[in-house]
Amino acid sequence: MARKFGGMFFYGAENLNLEGTKIGVAASTANWVRNGLGDVSINNTAGAQTYNIWAGIADCKRPYFTFQYPGISAVQPTSNEFQEIFGTAAGGPSNPFSGGATSPQFEVPPLPWGIAVVDIFAVYSLQVAAATTATLGLSRVTFTENAVFTNTALIAATGVSVATNTGAGTPHVQTVAATNPLVFEINNFSNLIIELQLVLPATTTMRVYGLGMHVAVCYD
Repeated sequence: MARKFGGMFFYGAENLNLEGTKIGVAASTANWVRNGLGDVSINNTAGAQTYNIWAGIADCKRPYFTFQYPGISAVQPTSNEFQEIFGTAAGGPSNPFSGGATSPQFEVPPLPWGIAVVDIFAVYSLQVAAATTATLGLSRVTFTENAVFTNTALIAATGVSVATNTGAGTPHVQTVAATNPLVFEINNFSNLIIELQLVLPATTTMRVYGLGMHVAVCYD
């Protein structure tokens, strides 16, 4: 029987990244700041700049699970997560319980499973002057041995609020929905990357508190 439930991945400022050339405390750079207890963000020093801030999804995209054999202590693996963790040197599936031999019990389940992105969101504030533009998007990067990797826009960069906030600590919480929320992420050797781009004029100050997504989780 299929099991589905909802979840949320939230990546706070401590988990976010930006380009190294834009890290600092001089004008038109940004850095990680503890504004107060439980109040951590990426803050800029005023100056015209384009900031691309992103987070790769480090959480499990294809959950592994087992069920108990009736009447005995052994368990039966029912998903292919171990293929990804304990695959052969050539990149093929393996059974870690039998010294690396392949086994049908580790084949890919017949139904899609993993996480499906429902929406993505960004938490940020703007002070003094509005942003010139602000966009939020989601991409999937998939790698293959010795081949050009693919980059697919799952949610195209979409405009979010550029307005100033009433205070630095009263941020925007902007959400962009996926057009088809139940497309399950089953690609091996892949990553999902959320990216917030803020194009700021010279006087704007920003705080970026976090990026995240709501997901549906399915295992069959």
